[in-house]
Amino acid sequence: MNHHRRPYVVGVILALCVALLACGLSALLGARSSSPVTRAQQFSEARNRWLSQVMTHYRLVMQAPSWCQMDVEIQAEKVVHVFENTCPTAPRTVSGLFDLIKQLDNMAGMTFCAPRGCECTEMRYIQATYDEQLGFPRTIRLRRERQANWPELWRFMIVHGLPNCLTPLDVDLVRVVSIKPIS
Repeated sequence: MNHHRRPYVVGVILALCVALLACGLSALLGARSSSPVTRAQQFSEARNRWLSQVMTHYRLVMQAPSWCQMDVEIQAEKVVHVFENTCPTAPRTVSGLFDLIKQLDNMAGMTFCAPRGCECTEMRYIQATYDEQLGFPRTIRLRRERQANWPELWRFMIVHGLPNCLTPLDVDLVRVVSIKPIS
């Protein structure tokens, strides 16, 4: 073997080992998803709790996303007054939050290319937590789980080097700060 090629071959083998290790760690660390059936059951139970109570006039304070604040008065599931809205989105009711969860979770079965290309694929779904008593969504997060897309991964590595197929952190979409009934 040519001594000039030896560092190159060792570098390629080392890069492949690191890539395989990163993909394996990504799979282990990314194993945090809840099944669509579990999410649908939690959604249904929470929505039923919300619909079974009699809070028709309330004040809702939330962050949507985490760097802004929205404070609204809602009556009969319609926004009747906006006290504050520094968010890039329109105010929502609790029913609107349930609609958002349903809409975004409908794309849970779709596969997307990761931001830099298709060297990694990404599955996206919504993870929500619900209030135990009233049922309203307390938090709504976007989860993304990445995995290596082997045919594209090899091409990407030859041109760009190692890709980042690690599963990114969740994106907070909504966090309910408070909900208070108005009589």
